[in-house]
Amino acid sequence: MAARRATHPRLTPEAGTAVLIGTAAVVLTVFYYFGRADAIGVYSAARGWTTMTGPALGVGMHAVVAALLLGGVPVLVARWALGYSLADLGLGLGNWRRGLVLLAAGLPLAVVAGWIGSTNPLMRAVYPLATAAPPGGVAPYALMLFLYFGAWEVLFRGVLLFGIRRTVGEWPANATQTAISTTAHFGRAINETGIALPAGVLFGWIDLRIGSIWYLAVVHWVVGVSMEWFIGW
Repeated sequence: MAARRATHPRLTPEAGTAVLIGTAAVVLTVFYYFGRADAIGVYSAARGWTTMTGPALGVGMHAVVAALLLGGVPVLVARWALGYSLADLGLGLGNWRRGLVLLAAGLPLAVVAGWIGSTNPLMRAVYPLATAAPPGGVAPYALMLFLYFGAWEVLFRGVLLFGIRRTVGEWPANATQTAISTTAHFGRAINETGIALPAGVLFGWIDLRIGSIWYLAVVHWVVGVSMEWFIGW
Protein backbone atom coordinates (compact mmCIF):
# COMPACT_ATOMS: atom_id res chain seq x y z
CA MET A 1 0.00 0.00 0.00
CA ALA A 2 1.39 3.38 -0.94
CA ALA A 3 2.28 5.73 1.89
CA ARG A 4 -0.15 8.62 2.37
CA ARG A 5 0.76 12.21 3.08
CA ALA A 6 -0.09 13.43 6.55
CA THR A 7 -0.95 17.02 5.64
CA HIS A 8 -1.17 19.29 2.63
CA PRO A 9 2.27 20.58 1.56
CA ARG A 10 3.03 24.23 2.26
CA LEU A 11 5.61 24.52 -0.52
CA THR A 12 6.08 23.27 -4.05
CA PRO A 13 8.20 20.10 -4.32
CA GLU A 14 11.15 22.08 -5.68
CA ALA A 15 10.99 24.69 -2.92
CA GLY A 16 10.44 21.99 -0.30
CA THR A 17 13.52 20.12 -1.50
CA ALA A 18 15.61 23.29 -1.20
CA VAL A 19 14.27 23.83 2.32
CA LEU A 20 15.16 20.28 3.37
CA ILE A 21 18.73 20.60 2.09
CA GLY A 22 19.06 24.01 3.72
CA THR A 23 17.72 22.64 6.99
CA ALA A 24 20.31 19.86 6.89
CA ALA A 25 23.07 22.44 6.44
CA VAL A 26 21.85 24.45 9.42
CA VAL A 27 21.38 21.59 11.87
CA LEU A 28 24.69 19.99 10.90
CA THR A 29 26.55 23.26 11.41
CA VAL A 30 25.02 23.79 14.85
CA PHE A 31 25.62 20.17 15.82
CA TYR A 32 29.22 20.19 14.57
CA TYR A 33 30.19 23.25 16.60
CA PHE A 34 27.97 22.95 19.68
CA GLY A 35 26.72 19.37 19.97
CA ARG A 36 29.93 17.38 20.07
CA ALA A 37 31.11 14.90 22.67
CA ASP A 38 34.67 15.96 21.78
CA ALA A 39 36.34 19.11 20.48
CA ILE A 40 37.85 19.92 17.09
CA GLY A 41 40.91 22.15 16.87
CA VAL A 42 43.62 23.36 14.53
CA TYR A 43 47.37 23.35 14.99
CA SER A 44 50.10 25.64 13.69
CA ALA A 45 53.76 25.77 14.62
CA ALA A 46 53.47 29.42 15.64
CA ARG A 47 50.23 29.29 17.64
CA GLY A 48 50.01 25.68 18.79
CA TRP A 49 46.57 24.15 19.23
CA THR A 50 43.40 26.22 19.11
CA THR A 51 39.99 24.71 19.84
CA MET A 52 37.46 25.67 17.18
CA THR A 53 34.28 24.10 18.61
CA GLY A 54 32.26 24.68 21.76
CA PRO A 55 32.82 22.84 25.05
CA ALA A 56 32.56 19.06 24.72
CA LEU A 57 29.24 17.70 25.96
CA GLY A 58 28.70 14.61 28.02
CA VAL A 59 27.82 11.60 25.89
CA GLY A 60 24.24 11.60 27.11
CA MET A 61 23.66 15.23 26.18
CA HIS A 62 25.48 14.67 22.89
CA ALA A 63 23.02 11.89 22.04
CA VAL A 64 19.99 13.94 23.06
CA VAL A 65 21.13 16.97 21.05
CA ALA A 66 21.70 14.69 18.05
CA ALA A 67 18.20 13.24 18.38
CA LEU A 68 16.64 16.70 18.49
CA LEU A 69 18.77 18.50 15.92
CA LEU A 70 19.55 15.78 13.40
CA GLY A 71 16.37 13.80 13.81
CA GLY A 72 13.51 15.85 15.19
CA VAL A 73 13.97 19.21 13.47
CA PRO A 74 14.42 17.88 9.90
CA VAL A 75 11.40 15.58 10.24
CA LEU A 76 9.21 18.43 11.48
CA VAL A 77 10.38 20.63 8.61
CA ALA A 78 9.72 17.85 6.06
CA ARG A 79 6.20 17.40 7.39
CA TRP A 80 5.56 21.16 7.36
CA ALA A 81 7.16 21.94 4.00
CA LEU A 82 6.04 18.95 1.95
CA GLY A 83 3.31 17.35 4.03
CA TYR A 84 5.19 14.08 4.27
CA SER A 85 4.06 11.32 6.59
CA LEU A 86 6.65 9.34 8.54
CA ALA A 87 6.32 6.47 6.06
CA ASP A 88 7.01 8.89 3.18
CA LEU A 89 10.34 9.64 4.88
CA GLY A 90 11.29 5.98 5.25
CA LEU A 91 10.42 6.00 8.94
CA GLY A 92 7.91 3.17 8.76
CA LEU A 93 8.63 -0.56 8.72
CA GLY A 94 8.78 -0.83 4.94
CA ASN A 95 9.17 -4.39 3.66
CA TRP A 96 9.81 -5.96 7.04
CA ARG A 97 10.55 -9.40 5.62
CA ARG A 98 13.44 -8.00 3.59
CA GLY A 99 14.43 -5.98 6.62
CA LEU A 100 14.70 -9.04 8.83
CA VAL A 101 16.79 -10.82 6.22
CA LEU A 102 19.07 -7.79 6.13
CA LEU A 103 19.43 -7.85 9.91
CA ALA A 104 20.23 -11.56 9.94
CA ALA A 105 22.98 -11.05 7.37
CA GLY A 106 24.16 -7.62 8.45
CA LEU A 107 24.47 -7.86 12.22
CA PRO A 108 27.32 -10.42 12.26
CA LEU A 109 29.14 -8.32 9.65
CA ALA A 110 28.54 -5.23 11.78
CA VAL A 111 30.27 -6.84 14.75
CA VAL A 112 33.22 -7.82 12.56
CA ALA A 113 33.40 -4.28 11.18
CA GLY A 114 33.37 -2.95 14.74
CA TRP A 115 36.26 -5.22 15.69
CA ILE A 116 38.27 -4.15 12.61
CA GLY A 117 37.65 -0.49 13.42
CA SER A 118 38.74 -1.00 17.02
CA THR A 119 42.22 -2.06 15.92
CA ASN A 120 42.91 1.22 14.09
CA PRO A 121 44.88 3.83 16.11
CA LEU A 122 43.05 6.73 14.46
CA MET A 123 39.69 5.27 15.45
CA ARG A 124 40.94 4.68 18.97
CA ALA A 125 41.85 8.37 19.16
CA VAL A 126 38.16 9.27 18.70
CA TYR A 127 36.30 6.36 20.29
CA PRO A 128 34.84 5.39 22.66
CA LEU A 129 32.88 8.60 23.09
CA ALA A 130 32.66 7.91 26.81
CA THR A 131 36.05 8.48 28.43
CA ALA A 132 35.29 6.04 31.24
CA ALA A 133 33.18 2.92 31.70
CA PRO A 134 29.48 3.90 31.58
CA PRO A 135 28.28 4.19 35.19
CA GLY A 136 24.89 2.69 34.36
CA GLY A 137 26.35 -0.29 32.54
CA VAL A 138 26.95 -1.10 28.88
CA ALA A 139 23.34 -1.86 27.90
CA PRO A 140 21.85 1.54 28.90
CA TYR A 141 24.84 3.27 27.33
CA ALA A 142 24.37 1.33 24.09
CA LEU A 143 20.66 2.18 23.98
CA MET A 144 21.48 5.83 24.55
CA LEU A 145 23.87 5.76 21.58
CA PHE A 146 20.99 4.70 19.37
CA LEU A 147 19.66 8.24 19.74
CA TYR A 148 22.74 9.42 17.86
CA PHE A 149 22.92 6.68 15.24
CA GLY A 150 19.17 6.71 14.68
CA ALA A 151 19.11 10.49 14.26
CA TRP A 152 21.99 10.28 11.78
CA GLU A 153 20.02 7.84 9.64
CA VAL A 154 16.82 9.89 9.97
CA LEU A 155 18.55 12.98 8.60
CA PHE A 156 20.56 11.46 5.77
CA ARG A 157 18.75 8.34 4.65
CA GLY A 158 15.32 9.55 5.74
CA VAL A 159 14.85 13.27 5.11
CA LEU A 160 17.64 13.76 2.56
CA LEU A 161 16.97 10.54 0.63
CA PHE A 162 13.29 9.70 0.83
CA GLY A 163 12.45 13.35 1.32
CA ILE A 164 13.85 14.63 -1.98
CA ARG A 165 13.75 11.59 -4.27
CA ARG A 166 10.31 12.45 -5.68
CA THR A 167 11.63 15.78 -6.88
CA VAL A 168 15.13 14.92 -8.10
CA GLY A 169 14.96 11.14 -8.60
CA GLU A 170 16.42 8.25 -6.62
CA TRP A 171 20.04 8.39 -7.75
CA PRO A 172 20.45 12.17 -7.43
CA ALA A 173 18.83 11.97 -4.00
CA ASN A 174 21.19 9.17 -3.01
CA ALA A 175 24.18 11.11 -4.30
CA THR A 176 23.06 14.21 -2.39
CA GLN A 177 22.66 12.50 0.97
CA THR A 178 25.93 10.60 0.48
CA ALA A 179 27.87 13.77 -0.35
CA ILE A 180 26.53 15.61 2.70
CA SER A 181 26.93 12.65 5.06
CA THR A 182 30.51 12.11 3.90
CA THR A 183 31.50 15.72 4.53
CA ALA A 184 29.76 15.51 7.91
CA HIS A 185 32.47 13.02 8.87
CA PHE A 186 35.20 15.65 8.49
CA GLY A 187 37.12 15.82 11.74
CA ARG A 188 36.93 12.06 12.21
CA ALA A 189 39.55 9.49 11.25
CA ILE A 190 40.33 9.51 7.53
CA ASN A 191 39.40 5.83 7.18
CA GLU A 192 36.00 6.51 8.75
CA THR A 193 35.40 9.40 6.35
CA GLY A 194 36.63 7.30 3.43
CA ILE A 195 34.27 4.42 4.12
CA ALA A 196 31.36 6.83 4.58
CA LEU A 197 31.22 7.49 0.84
CA PRO A 198 30.64 3.93 -0.49
CA ALA A 199 28.65 3.05 2.63
CA GLY A 200 26.38 6.04 2.07
CA VAL A 201 25.59 4.97 -1.49
CA LEU A 202 25.02 1.36 -0.44
CA PHE A 203 22.90 2.24 2.59
CA GLY A 204 20.78 4.59 0.52
CA TRP A 205 20.22 2.04 -2.23
CA ILE A 206 19.25 -0.69 0.24
CA ASP A 207 16.94 1.59 2.21
CA LEU A 208 15.09 2.52 -0.96
CA ARG A 209 14.64 -1.15 -1.84
CA ILE A 210 13.28 -1.93 1.64
CA GLY A 211 11.31 1.29 2.07
CA SER A 212 12.64 1.98 5.57
CA ILE A 213 15.78 3.34 7.21
CA TRP A 214 15.49 1.44 10.48
CA TYR A 215 17.08 -1.87 9.59
CA LEU A 216 20.36 -0.33 8.46
CA ALA A 217 20.12 2.14 11.34
CA VAL A 218 20.37 -0.89 13.65
CA VAL A 219 23.30 -2.26 11.64
CA HIS A 220 25.09 1.12 11.78
CA TRP A 221 24.45 1.32 15.52
CA VAL A 222 25.85 -2.17 16.13
CA VAL A 223 29.03 -1.26 14.23
CA GLY A 224 29.56 1.73 16.53
CA VAL A 225 28.64 0.00 19.77
CA SER A 226 30.71 -3.11 19.05
CA MET A 227 33.73 -0.98 18.12
CA GLU A 228 33.51 0.88 21.43
CA TRP A 229 33.08 -2.44 23.23
CA PHE A 230 36.22 -3.89 21.64
CA ILE A 231 38.23 -0.76 22.37
CA GLY A 232 37.04 -0.67 25.98
CA TRP A 233 37.42 2.16 28.49
